[in-house]
Order: sequence, then structure tokens, then C-alpha cells
Amino acid sequence: CVLSVKSSGNIIVIQTLSGCANAAAEAIDTSNFPMILGSIAGDNTIFLVVDDPEKTPVLVEQFNDLLK
Repeated sequence: CVLSVKSSGNIIVIQTLSGCANAAAEAIDTSNFPMILGSIAGDNTIFLVVDDPEKTPVLVEQFNDLLK
């Protein structure tokens, strides 16, 4: 249900199919990514806050690998 993963600074923005953001955010929240401080989910968008901007590209790559 995830369509894209993009980032800016220490924020990751995940676009999902309509109505899927809450379920995807719950999956991320329960996956124990210690560098993610928190998430906010709307209907089709998730914002993740990363503790260090230098870790953001690594997380984006991990999420994109899961989409393959």
C-alpha cells in the first residue's frame, strides 16, 4: 500500500494508497526503528521524525528496499 518514500532533513514522508497510512504507520511504529522518534499518519500520508538527519538516507533506503 506504500507508493513512495521521500525525505527532507530529519523528516521522512511516506505516501500510501488512500486509507492505508494508519496501518502502514502502525507497522512502522511496532518495528522497533530506534532512530524514529515518532510518526503522524493521515489518510494517505505518513510523517516520520528521525533523531539525526544523517540517519535519514539510510532509513529511506531501507524502506525503499522493502518496496522492491
